[in-house]
Amino acid sequence: MEAKSELTRWHELFGGLLEQVISPTGILVQTNVDVSSAPPELDILLMQNVKPNRPWTTEQLAYLPDGIRESTAHYILIEFKYTESLTVDAVEALVGYERFFRHSRNLRREDVQSFLVSAPQPHPKTREALGYTEPIRPGVYGNLRFLLERSRLLVLSELADAPYNAFFKLFAHQRKAKQAALASFEVHHRAKVTAEVEWMILGLLKLWTITGESTMRAITKEDLLKYGQAIPRLVLPLITEEEFEEVLGNTPYIQRIREEVREESLVQGREEGREEGREEGREEGREEGREEGLIQGLQSAIELGLELKFGAAGLALLPEIEQITTVKVLKAIQQALKTAPTLAEIRQSYQAQE
Repeated sequence: MEAKSELTRWHELFGGLLEQVISPTGILVQTNVDVSSAPPELDILLMQNVKPNRPWTTEQLAYLPDGIRESTAHYILIEFKYTESLTVDAVEALVGYERFFRHSRNLRREDVQSFLVSAPQPHPKTREALGYTEPIRPGVYGNLRFLLERSRLLVLSELADAPYNAFFKLFAHQRKAKQAALASFEVHHRAKVTAEVEWMILGLLKLWTITGESTMRAITKEDLLKYGQAIPRLVLPLITEEEFEEVLGNTPYIQRIREEVREESLVQGREEGREEGREEGREEGREEGREEGLIQGLQSAIELGLELKFGAAGLALLPEIEQITTVKVLKAIQQALKTAPTLAEIRQSYQAQE
């Protein structure tokens, strides 16, 4: 039991992101929902339309994925599977959760609809054995069996690359599906969401690059926010104005980050001004600190670039790159990442300068 408590509760990260994105549209999002009057808490996500007996609004439909966006139910129960495969037990549990939930709130059957949301892509034979044989839309399957005819299976990697599927597909296992979701978020959503949503998505991006930490301790929603807040502060000092305009443009997100960095610099400047009398004695320490921070920032940026461009094979170079403490060499690696088509050329960019 103790080991289980240390696992990352992926449904809480999933629900935490949806809460930030969807709640402003009038949809209540809850995790660990009580499904009866006196139950233990279960790993169920609830999405509730705040305005009963009304269809989804245009604003809400912008964030609801295929399958859920077609539902007319007022309450949506989601059993999210990130690390576990689909099983008979999972399907039977979903039926029980829905039944307990309806009875505890005296709801009609049509008021509630349940969804199995799967991050892994189940084998077709497994899906068919569980009764999800009716393709409704890409990644959405219906069940023709008694008691399950209203339930739906959502396979995140198979969902269409539509903007309204982006926030669900961010949790897909397949790398291509996640990259498509990130691209859709950048084009269709980034300028409209809050800073907290951006930080959480950057945190997810960072979480994908973690090779060992996620197995050592549970990752929480607060961790995602912390990762997301740290990445811009590490990367921004390494990007020129020309690169900003070329890669990111003058987006609201970058404007906010620039303002944050500017305010932090002003605060730091004031503090250093008060210590002017001791400035000379501290100059050497500050220079060392700046260089150390620059090295750490370059290494983090290179790690992110290797992951995005080459995947797990790129991360295999990290042990060698982490031994490099020369700013000039690290910048050469960063530059090579923009144009080098192979890992061999990346390795040559720093071996040639050693």
